[in-house]
Amino acid sequence: MTSIIMDIIKFVLEYKVWGLVVFLFLAIIYLLCILFDENKTDIWRGRFYKLLYKLSRQRQAEKKYVANDVAGRLNLARKKMPFGKDLIPKSLKVEWVESSSLGSYTPKEGELIVKLDSAEKQDRNIIFLAQALIKKTALGGTRYILEKPIEDSIDMNLIKDLLSEIGNRTILDWYMRYEYTPRINFDEKVKYWNSRIVEIDERGLFTRLLLVELDRYGMKVVGKPKTDEMNLEIQGLVEFLYKISTKNYGYEAPLDYITRNFKLAVLLVGETNKILYGVRPYIKAFIYKLNKQVESIYVVSFSKEFLKEKDEASEKTFEEMLTYLHKRIERDFRVEKDFELTYFCYDIRGRKRRSKCVHYIPIYSSFVP
Repeated sequence: MTSIIMDIIKFVLEYKVWGLVVFLFLAIIYLLCILFDENKTDIWRGRFYKLLYKLSRQRQAEKKYVANDVAGRLNLARKKMPFGKDLIPKSLKVEWVESSSLGSYTPKEGELIVKLDSAEKQDRNIIFLAQALIKKTALGGTRYILEKPIEDSIDMNLIKDLLSEIGNRTILDWYMRYEYTPRINFDEKVKYWNSRIVEIDERGLFTRLLLVELDRYGMKVVGKPKTDEMNLEIQGLVEFLYKISTKNYGYEAPLDYITRNFKLAVLLVGETNKILYGVRPYIKAFIYKLNKQVESIYVVSFSKEFLKEKDEASEKTFEEMLTYLHKRIERDFRVEKDFELTYFCYDIRGRKRRSKCVHYIPIYSSFVP
């Protein structure tokens, strides 16, 4: 930040009037961007009230600092967590309620009211609100079905990811030390399911596939009483994605998961030497999955960009063939492209990969005799 300020000063001094005009113009554009982004506005408003609180020690300024700062930071962080074509968790507004007997509840759409601590414990406020936010807005439709160890594992990793996106190591370290790790060590079942969710998250399939399918599942079973079959289906989905996430190169893993309520398939494009010879095997695999009448097909690809054995020529060909594969899928089959997400993840060897997940929803012709 200091170097940027020095560069700006040098620029203004060098170009004098024109430099000052350019600087003021850019400053106005920057301020307008902040004003039009409610979350950034909340953060700047929080900074103002933090300064006012430090100077005046007024209770009202403290409350406004806590509310604006925590809402702005969490809402900006959640935008970096893709949930299919939506965002998870949902956006929120924050009000400070001082009654010690009040827990958390949602009085109306988009507003979460919680009991927060003083400004001196703002890090703790952010953690508490992140926990309340995840529990109130994530896993809608399936939370009542989930066994407690799976529910806790999903919640804890969503909270961890949300706090990671804030970019404050102190907040994340406190949560990991005093909330996340003790909960895992306390319960062997939570440790078991958490290990699976972590692997799925490492491959980038947690919010882009698992939670998307759980959300679709919730729409199917809404209003139905919980059954053992429902619980087993969800456990099976987690295990299915865990096997894909921990698959070693050259080894096979199940790529179709079909039950009463889950009908999905995954097409993996991760080994460059295969797709360089053409897309025909992948097209045949796509047809095979369509013949199984699946309701979701995820095409997940892992590029070689960050591998040590970098080869620019093969990398370029890989990207060209991958683009061609998706064009063929959209041209030759009746499918709806629900979303396409490009992201970074780590492979099973711990190497950073640039990846892509594309979700296709097959459109099957209905025949009424």
